[in-house]
Amino acid sequence: MGLSVRRIARFWLFCCLIAGVLVSCTTQPVILTGVVTDAYTGQPVVGATVTIGEQTLTTDDQGRFQTERWRPEDTLSLKAPAYEPLEMPLVDQPRVGKSGVLTVTITTALRPNVLSGTITDMYTGQPVGGAEVRIAGNDGMSAVTDESGRYTLTNVPEAFTVTVSAPQYAPVTEQVARVTVFDMRLRPNTLSGIVTNSYTGEAVAGAKVTLGAISATTDDTGRYLLRDVPAESGEITVTADGFASVTQPFTRTTTLDVALRPDTLFGQLIDATTGKPVPNAAIIATETLTSTAVAFVRINDSVEGRFRLPNLPERGFVQVLAPGYAKRVIPIEPGKMPDRIELEPFYVRGIYITAAVASVPSLVDKFLDLIDRTELNTLVIDIKSDLRDDLGVVYYDSQVPLARELGLSTPRVDFASILAKAKERGIYTIARVQLFSHDNALSDARPEWSIRLRSTGEVYADYPGPGIRYAYLDPTNQNVWDYNIALAVEAAQMGFDEINFDYIRFPDWFGPYSEFSEKLLFSEPIDPVTNPGRMYDVILEFMQRAHSAVNAAGAFMSIDVFGRVVNGPSLTIAQDMTRMGEFTDYICPMPYPSLWWGGLENIAVPVKFPYETIKIAVRNGGRQMMASYAKQRPWLQDHTDPWVPVVVEYGPVEVRAQIDATEEQPEAASGWILYDSANIYKGAFNGAVRPAP
Repeated sequence: MGLSVRRIARFWLFCCLIAGVLVSCTTQPVILTGVVTDAYTGQPVVGATVTIGEQTLTTDDQGRFQTERWRPEDTLSLKAPAYEPLEMPLVDQPRVGKSGVLTVTITTALRPNVLSGTITDMYTGQPVGGAEVRIAGNDGMSAVTDESGRYTLTNVPEAFTVTVSAPQYAPVTEQVARVTVFDMRLRPNTLSGIVTNSYTGEAVAGAKVTLGAISATTDDTGRYLLRDVPAESGEITVTADGFASVTQPFTRTTTLDVALRPDTLFGQLIDATTGKPVPNAAIIATETLTSTAVAFVRINDSVEGRFRLPNLPERGFVQVLAPGYAKRVIPIEPGKMPDRIELEPFYVRGIYITAAVASVPSLVDKFLDLIDRTELNTLVIDIKSDLRDDLGVVYYDSQVPLARELGLSTPRVDFASILAKAKERGIYTIARVQLFSHDNALSDARPEWSIRLRSTGEVYADYPGPGIRYAYLDPTNQNVWDYNIALAVEAAQMGFDEINFDYIRFPDWFGPYSEFSEKLLFSEPIDPVTNPGRMYDVILEFMQRAHSAVNAAGAFMSIDVFGRVVNGPSLTIAQDMTRMGEFTDYICPMPYPSLWWGGLENIAVPVKFPYETIKIAVRNGGRQMMASYAKQRPWLQDHTDPWVPVVVEYGPVEVRAQIDATEEQPEAASGWILYDSANIYKGAFNGAVRPAP
């Protein structure tokens, strides 16, 4: 009985255990597990907060979480710093609510919603503080970088347009998607600096700084700022009034200081004797004493004698050519150029020799000695032959292309030696150039450049005596102009102080003016009856071109006119002292007493009265040129003309009388030159010129 009871008890205990196990099996909770990953990288999200009902969990280092305390009707909430929060109704998840499931696993991803990065300077790599990073289309979604160039934006969408901008940098806009780090290098788009005077270091205000299509102007402190500078390399140019411009390559830089070299001379010309301003002058700058001008300015009727010479070279010479004054040469010294230039009055007292005489050194020395021991200070020399057999041939080895091409020059005169001797003795030198007449050499080589007879097409010429022929070049033909100007410039560069153009006229005509155009043919229509003004204009146009070229070569220019022109304009030669005086430095009339055949004012036979004749001629010429740029300087007669109606032997007395008549009128004439075509000079060599002081 006892055994049975014990057995029954054990059986019921076993049944209870089995029942307990069975009950336990039917009520075991379903475990919810999950993995949270980064939606962009797939990496686990550690420390994410998981909320299910009243329960809060945290993901481990594998991004996992697990709980038994959940219900299918719960909502799973996920949060993590720098991620967009996520809520998931569990009922919507697979396997939730299925019978017999002991474990439900949820794998989900959080999308990062924070963007951060560093903004740096493209050129230097340094951080850019104060840059704005803005998300397009999201009002207020922007951030500003700190001093280290860093920024952070929250709640950013998965794909967006970001714009980065900063003062003095070019903005950048990019399309971005599924990133959490966005670094950007900004390109500086401004250029700033200071422009200074390279000599003094002082600021240059008003300088223009140009880069491509953009520019800026410096302020009173010399500072400038260029905005919106392009990325491409280029050239930057800095200019300022009174300074040489600077152009240099522009590359990756944000600051550029520039030193400008002053290249403009502001000055005033003063008469060294009177202290009065000099109103008329050409001021040039050359790199050497024998080169042509790289800078040139002319003042005309300047009340104060002031000038402005731009484009001055860094080294070289400033040369001042003022009619009536000695040329002033000033070496260019950076920062030391004078603003007041005194000019010494210069009164030419000259004597002329032919190219043939110049080809004989002993004869040249004779004239140099005469100049040395007397008041004479100037030697005039033909550079073209005056001999009938080679009339017009250039008497030195000219390098002018046309002279070489046509064989128009021959090395007969050693001008280098003559000029060196003259310079050593302080003698002023003038190169005389026959222009439209007395140049058979050019006319014969290029007859189409000459005046021609309409009837035959032959070259027109003067025949003043047996075996003498003076071909006449066409004053309207600019080939003739260019050739003679080239010779003049070459002579100036050889060292001549002045170039004198003779025969600067149309032919004289003693018949009816109507026959002039009927018989003569020019490169353009010329008619002294219907259009006399054009004839004057042709001469003036040549003079204007020649004057600039000769002055630019560092020499004065003079022209010769007939003696009768002192009384007014003359046709058909088309010479007018008043108008011609604007385009040369000196006008040299030839009022020789023996040539006034018809008398002069109240003098019936002028050749007998050299003093009175020249007195009147110089006075009248001075009146013609009273307001001119140029000065008058007459040729005086030191020869006897045996072929005139009344022959008077000219010697020291007659020559001296002419000199006195000229020098007594300094307001009308700025010197004189003695002329004798034979170069005998009975006056000069026998006491007409006074001993040197």
